[in-house]
Amino acid sequence: MKTKLIVLLLAFLMLGAGLVSAVNLKITSLEANGHTLSSTDTSSTSQDYKRGQALDLYVCVEALATVTDAQIYADITGYTYAKDDPTKISDMTDTFDLISGHSDCFDLKLEVPVNIDKDYFKLRIRSDDRNGTSVDETYQLYLKGIDRRSAVEIKDVTLDPQEIIAGRALTGKIKVKNLWDSTIKDLKLTLSVPELNIKVSEYMDEISTDQSKTFEELLLRIPECTKAGKYDVTVLVEFDEYSKTESTQTIDVVSSDTCGTSAGANNNNNNNNAQGKTTITVPNMQEAAQGTSVVYPIVIANDASTSQTYTLSVSGASTWSTARIDPSSVVVVPSGQSKTTYLYLSTNKDSELGDKVFTLNVESGTESKSIPLVAKITQSQAGSSTDWSSFRKALEIGLIVLVIILIIVGLIIAFGKMKDNKKESEPYY
Repeated sequence: MKTKLIVLLLAFLMLGAGLVSAVNLKITSLEANGHTLSSTDTSSTSQDYKRGQALDLYVCVEALATVTDAQIYADITGYTYAKDDPTKISDMTDTFDLISGHSDCFDLKLEVPVNIDKDYFKLRIRSDDRNGTSVDETYQLYLKGIDRRSAVEIKDVTLDPQEIIAGRALTGKIKVKNLWDSTIKDLKLTLSVPELNIKVSEYMDEISTDQSKTFEELLLRIPECTKAGKYDVTVLVEFDEYSKTESTQTIDVVSSDTCGTSAGANNNNNNNNAQGKTTITVPNMQEAAQGTSVVYPIVIANDASTSQTYTLSVSGASTWSTARIDPSSVVVVPSGQSKTTYLYLSTNKDSELGDKVFTLNVESGTESKSIPLVAKITQSQAGSSTDWSSFRKALEIGLIVLVIILIIVGLIIAFGKMKDNKKESEPYY
């Protein structure tokens, strides 16, 4: 009886052993970009990698028993946007068979996401087969900022409108992010349509690490006689002296009915736009130091058979200046005559340097025209700007001092003459 129980117990043990899956594979080594990594079970050393860097993994495994349909998996864990961007942080091999006691190595590819936090992360390597128990090893990575020359990422480009009539201006809003470990200074953004040979630039003093900023709205006027079609708009961001990043968007240009109907002559200093039989002449660029004012004379010539009323306004300049139109923003021009009004632009003391693009809007009835203008902001140098009140006060003080000196000199001369006269009038004995 006792013998039967022992045999029955052994049978149950053997059956249980058959039901429990064995570990059939062993991860023997891992290389990433040619460097051997040590598991966190055996080492606390972390390997440094950069955002955007490719990880070429070379994983070797050994079969502890013959395996069928085995696979190896690699994952970077802890990435916030893993669900939205899974292809970069996960990879797996095809299925393979391996005889007991044999080894084989496999290639896997991952990419450190650009938007991943700069911190410690785990790289997990797992291997298993159809019937065995999976085995995994964990490796620690330290993720740093992106390579310096690729540090600025163009996060978003908004062009409005996407379909534009020739002769009108489109606006561009560009958002950039600094993925480097330090602050980046002196960024220059250029928005251009190379095929039309037009461009506009904007500047940004600096952007801190891991921060995003949006360049002020840029205006790019499409020439009035541009042929209809699709055109590439290039967004170029230059930074850190010799580094740059670039993006390309597409716009649809619709031909204009007013091509060839403009009156007046064009030259390098004036921007002339016709509105029916109206010619608007205004300097397209003026230069002003920080905290000073500049004037744009606007000449409106009405060649229509009746008088016209024009309403003027300014957009795109409120964040870096104060604008006013004198003597009035509403101008009535009789038929065959012209009138001049003035746009006064006062720049802020802390306005960023460089070309600032804004728009002069002219409306008459149902017609409207948007004229892109440029204010070139230069460095304000202490003591270089003229303070007329101080200068006048200094002159007044100087004049008063001069008058006092002249009075004193006059008194001295007068006393001297009186003394001489007194001497001459005294009798001699």
